[in-house]
Amino acid sequence: MVVPSPTPARTRKTKALGIPTIDLSLDRSNVSELIVRACEEYGFFKVMNHGVGEGVIARLEEEAVHFFSKPAPEKHRAGPASPFGYGCKSIGCNGDMGELEYLLLHTNPLSVFERSKTISNDPSDFR
Repeated sequence: MVVPSPTPARTRKTKALGIPTIDLSLDRSNVSELIVRACEEYGFFKVMNHGVGEGVIARLEEEAVHFFSKPAPEKHRAGPASPFGYGCKSIGCNGDMGELEYLLLHTNPLSVFERSKTISNDPSDFR
């Protein structure tokens, strides 16, 4: 999961919940250990000083909101997630029922571009 936190309020919430924060400006061997520990203990973490501009992050969030607001048949064109693509699973067993939707993309730009053809009318916008 990727959650940008440009505001101090989000940073305070992250600290209050005990979510691990990984500072990528630290020594590389130190960062590796922190990432491994965060994955083992929590399964996720927050990243800071990653060098990705706020404009890029805002655009990614905008595209994600646009994608996940589409009707189910359109989203399913980007699936199944095997392992990459769109997936939707029912979750919960104690009255907290719901669905979890996800979109997993490969880091290879050509792979993302090919998958984007099933997600967007203009794949260059999505990637």
